[in-house]
Amino acid sequence: MLHVFYCRKSPYYDPKQGYVEASETHIICLPKGKYTYTMIDKNNDGMCCGNGEGRYAVTYQETGEIITRGSKFEHFESTTFQIPFVAPQLKDSDGDGIEDRTKNVIPPMILTENGLPDKCENEFGLLLKTDDYGVETTWELRERSATAYGRSSRSQPSDGKVVASGGPYTSDFTYDISYCLYPGKYTFVFYDWQCDGLVGKELTGYYTLKINGEEVHKGGTTMDKYWEEVNLEFKKEVEPVETVEPVETVTIKAGAEYSYESSGQMRMSSMLASTMAVVVAAMFTYN
Repeated sequence: MLHVFYCRKSPYYDPKQGYVEASETHIICLPKGKYTYTMIDKNNDGMCCGNGEGRYAVTYQETGEIITRGSKFEHFESTTFQIPFVAPQLKDSDGDGIEDRTKNVIPPMILTENGLPDKCENEFGLLLKTDDYGVETTWELRERSATAYGRSSRSQPSDGKVVASGGPYTSDFTYDISYCLYPGKYTFVFYDWQCDGLVGKELTGYYTLKINGEEVHKGGTTMDKYWEEVNLEFKKEVEPVETVEPVETVTIKAGAEYSYESSGQMRMSSMLASTMAVVVAAMFTYN
């Protein structure tokens, strides 16, 4: 089953313009075969960015995988794919850290001194259950400085460097996502195009944040604006002498700030991960 989603006119792209949000979903059942999906814009300016910002996405319902998504193009853009759809390997052809197909940020991979995957000491987990408007759901995980919480305000989310991202998604689907992170402070920013959270017309979803498998926050159902934020902290202290067996605790602090602490030896290097950021959904923008 193929899902095609459209979203148009978001009031949060340019509040001065006063856009009115609307979204559309099309579900198409296709037999096995090869297909080409083409998005056409008669004004030759795509769905971004002079008259509001929209997007489209085509997803495969059986696996929740995104087939294609986009927003910036001129008259048209096309994608050819097979049904059943099997997601190809992740690809970053221009080396900008953005995966070509999903258009999401590829998270880091933590390696040992020998260049092998290390034991994950700081695991970020996201369990996401989408409502009947998965196209409206996206998120970012941003770095946060050691002395500040970023420039978050009522009118603008935190602006730290994005280290991982996901969405838009398919509707009525559950995603279980996890990444290994470097020690540090982060801000999880959850976005909802409709500004009503994961509360659809027929389905209600939610998201749960985890630190090393332990649930530390559940949200997405009481939103009254375009985004909500949760501050997270991951720490791995280095012992000056012999390595000891890690002792892990999850500390929940006031103000929805969560921290992870453990003892042990730290070995790290960086590279782009081959871990997939799950993204499934679609949107359009019009005047």
